[in-house]
Amino acid sequence: MNRGLERIWWLIAVIAGVALTSCNAKQESTPGAEPKSTPAAKVGSAPAAKAEPAAPPPKKTLMMHYMPWYTTPAVSGEWSGHWRGWASQHRPDKTDAKGLPDIWSHYHPLIGLYDSSDPDIIECHLLQMKLAGVDGVIPAWNGIGDVLDYPAGHKATRLLFDACAKFGMKFAVCFEDRAVKDMVNWNRVKKDEIPKHLAETMQWMQKEWLTKPQYFKLYDRPLLLNFGPIYVKDQAPWDAAFATLPERPTFFALHHLWRSIGGDGGFTWVHYDPWEDEPSDERIRVRINEVFTYFSKNPKEVIVSAYPGFKDVYDPPLRWLEHRDGKTLQETLEVAMAGPWPLIQLVTWNDYGEGTMIEPTHEFGYKFLETVQAAKKKELGKTFAFTTDDLRLPARLYALRKKGKTPAAELDRISQLLNNGACAEARKQLDTIEKP
Repeated sequence: MNRGLERIWWLIAVIAGVALTSCNAKQESTPGAEPKSTPAAKVGSAPAAKAEPAAPPPKKTLMMHYMPWYTTPAVSGEWSGHWRGWASQHRPDKTDAKGLPDIWSHYHPLIGLYDSSDPDIIECHLLQMKLAGVDGVIPAWNGIGDVLDYPAGHKATRLLFDACAKFGMKFAVCFEDRAVKDMVNWNRVKKDEIPKHLAETMQWMQKEWLTKPQYFKLYDRPLLLNFGPIYVKDQAPWDAAFATLPERPTFFALHHLWRSIGGDGGFTWVHYDPWEDEPSDERIRVRINEVFTYFSKNPKEVIVSAYPGFKDVYDPPLRWLEHRDGKTLQETLEVAMAGPWPLIQLVTWNDYGEGTMIEPTHEFGYKFLETVQAAKKKELGKTFAFTTDDLRLPARLYALRKKGKTPAAELDRISQLLNNGACAEARKQLDTIEKP
């Protein structure tokens, strides 16, 4: 089974099954998670001390789940299956009646089709996120294997990691352990060698990523997510792999599976429960909170996810979650921002096959990115000065790079201005270059 079909059947289990656990499921308690009650003062007792002003809530960290798996003939020599479909049923070099490329998606990136290993696209994406208030990226990563399209994704992920340092963004990995299954199926790894392969993967991460300043730490340790477990379902191989590192990562897996492999917590994904039976706006928010807390009441064991919707291209399709003109993202993000969880995962920047893109598209424009920016502006107030117009500047820079008529050094200066937050000056220079 190829990589695309493998992911489809896994998502059927995750999204249509267990991962969409009913909000009415029994909630598990976590020792020490519930606040202790404080007895009321007795009548006639000494007056209570004057309460100190409450400390401001800690700043939320927003991390964008990112797909580094797109390739184009111009950069990598071929269209990836994520653009053309795994049966080559689409022709990205052809356009439809609307003038949009024929790709394996209901949606189309506003800046055009791109290659994930193109430094220009990485620059554009990171600057767009930064101006929206996003703190970093969590790429889906298949490890260091040499099968299927994993080498291309690995190359793009390494370039993304380096660019995060340049643009002041954080980086953490979401490892997909189904890649271990593919390594076994392709006879690169024997089943009894899985613990060794997993350890080698972790050691590679330790050497190349985990100790670098841009690698994101949660609770003072490097954060590692696992989209699963899908294949390595026993705790022992994970413990053995982490034991080879000088420091065990903060390890999170899917919300309904993390305990089975000894994780530190779980992360939510796409859930439908909050919108069933046309509930009121208030009830929707209550249900979103239930989704975020059903598997643990301890905020330190939960990474919540905010998402715009879900509309896939699978055959047969999974259940769709309507984008509702941006309200789905707005509601999930509002509940996430208002809650006690320190880290919010935005799902996703660019999974076009599943229709969860926050990246600007022809179909939605900048609506989703503007929603993220508005949430950050509400949190930080006047200290966050970026505007919706600023969000358009990185795409203008990207377009100029692709035209190839402006000296690279001049565009590099504009890039640095955007990186430093000097949007007015960057806009002025872009206007000058773009004049007819």
